[in-house]
Amino acid sequence: MIQVNVRAGESVSGQSQQPLMLLGQLHPLHVRADVDEHDIVQFNSNAKAVLQLRGKSDRHYPLRFVRVEPYVVAKRWLTGDNTERVDTRVLQVIYEVDQIDSATYVGQQVDVFINADEPLSPVGKSET
Repeated sequence: MIQVNVRAGESVSGQSQQPLMLLGQLHPLHVRADVDEHDIVQFNSNAKAVLQLRGKSDRHYPLRFVRVEPYVVAKRWLTGDNTERVDTRVLQVIYEVDQIDSATYVGQQVDVFINADEPLSPVGKSET
């Protein structure tokens, strides 16, 4: 169980936007990376990908490709960069974190870098 938002004896309403419980699997740890729609043509599922924790830029952690969510969706996480378009759509790619030697938590934002023949910008904010 990842999060519990209700306790024994509490009343609940069907109108609440917050889930009562958040369930999930913590092992293996997966990260969801957003690939900008303009970079989709450069994306290669066989390309080397690494994760970088925020505040620990000197260390990169290898990732293993799991799958692509085949539906391109509106970008949820905006970086605040002046050149960033707010109407950007993204392809969501799921990677498995092979090994990580420091504390990471579900929902934590990380940076994912995917190697490509042409330079590919960081895929932005991601969630583990």
